[in-house]
Amino acid sequence: MKDTFLYGVAAAISKASAFICFPLLAHHLSKADYGTLDFYLVMGSLLVVLFVFGQDGAVARYFYEYEDLSERKQLISQSLIFQLSGLLLFLPVVWIFADFFSGLLIDVPNRIELFKIVLLQIPFLLLINFSRNLLKWTFARKQYLTLSLGAPLIQVGLLYFAVKQLDADIILLLKFFLLSNFIFSLLGLCFIVKWLTIPHGFERLGEMIPFAVPLGVIGVLGIFLPTIERMCVEQFLGVSSLGDYAVATKIAMLITFVANAFQTAWGPFSLSIYKGKNASETYNWVLKFFCLCTCILTLIITMLAQPLVNLLASEKFSSSTTVVFPLVMGLNIQAVSWVTEVGIGISKRSHLNLYSFASNLIVTILGIFVLTPIWGIVGVGLAVMIGFLTKALVASYLAQAAYKLDWSYRPVIMTMLVTLLFGLTSMCFQYISDFTSSNLILFLGIIVIISVGWMVLLNRNERKRVLSLIRIS
Repeated sequence: MKDTFLYGVAAAISKASAFICFPLLAHHLSKADYGTLDFYLVMGSLLVVLFVFGQDGAVARYFYEYEDLSERKQLISQSLIFQLSGLLLFLPVVWIFADFFSGLLIDVPNRIELFKIVLLQIPFLLLINFSRNLLKWTFARKQYLTLSLGAPLIQVGLLYFAVKQLDADIILLLKFFLLSNFIFSLLGLCFIVKWLTIPHGFERLGEMIPFAVPLGVIGVLGIFLPTIERMCVEQFLGVSSLGDYAVATKIAMLITFVANAFQTAWGPFSLSIYKGKNASETYNWVLKFFCLCTCILTLIITMLAQPLVNLLASEKFSSSTTVVFPLVMGLNIQAVSWVTEVGIGISKRSHLNLYSFASNLIVTILGIFVLTPIWGIVGVGLAVMIGFLTKALVASYLAQAAYKLDWSYRPVIMTMLVTLLFGLTSMCFQYISDFTSSNLILFLGIIVIISVGWMVLLNRNERKRVLSLIRIS
């Protein structure tokens, strides 16, 4: 449990590096430039996931299958060489035809140079990812913390220097990201070099690749969608709106800190109790209590969106607040569905996740093409929310088919619908009135959800469990 908390917090801080850098970059850059920078950073993440393609999960799965140290070294080394070989095979081709590939992306100045800088980062990002995972699996806590916490801190320091001393443009900022990733990829290699050896063959890949492929597809779909969203925003609304969308996603990201912390604890806990006779009761209590918390948080983040944007970004991004609610609500739906999807994990049929991710991708893209011409950037947010809803419904249905559990869906659905009603009403008031009226609606929604949620969502025993937790804390 101690290790789970330690690695979970460190991973959360590492993932939050984009949010930590957000105020510095948003204040410094124009809306169009910030949107462009955000797009190419997301593009870099997509390419890393594409080249890793589930190998990180496969190594984690098979690492403990072998007790012999030399066998573990063979497993690790074969996987790393496989990933680097993919880079050596494809990156030169993409580099040579960078003009063509960059032309498929957003239409901005210097896009070929920006694309090439992103390509240069891929080997270093891959090594950082590989090193950090291996340090976690081998319980090298100090090295893991150094890599996970040091990288974002040094990155912020370098970007601060670039902004304040050099008045950096997006090209120079991407070069500083490149420098930071280069430094920490070398540090990561130093930490794991004792685990690397010359492969005697690649027979371990035969075991890992079948396991890695579904994980790779899911990972690529997960990061491919944000890239497509940004490309559609630029295509339909222009680069300036891309900046607004990037800021809105950063504000919406606040709910993911709570959601990811919950998921870190929920994953092992849910699988450890499913054989118990009271497992279903516990699952329902967690579902309802977590739903109540995230719905309240969704409305709070939406209510604070305007001051947060002005503080963290600046008033030039004020129009981004209109799309915050559907983005936060979508992430809320996804977080709550993590609980109802537990049947997939229990049944060990992880390939079922492919269907929910594919449905999310299809519905979101279709929604963007239908809704964006009508409602602009708000249409993009609504399409994303509907995509998350589709994913949650498909995953929950398949989880029930794989491993049936007695869920109390009705009060949870009612709470989500009430949250959705107040959120959408507040969005309408932003257009026909002002932010004061909109926030009044949201405040009323929070009161209603707390009151009704406490009395209707939770039964007497569940309320007692919540109160006992409060007393203990």
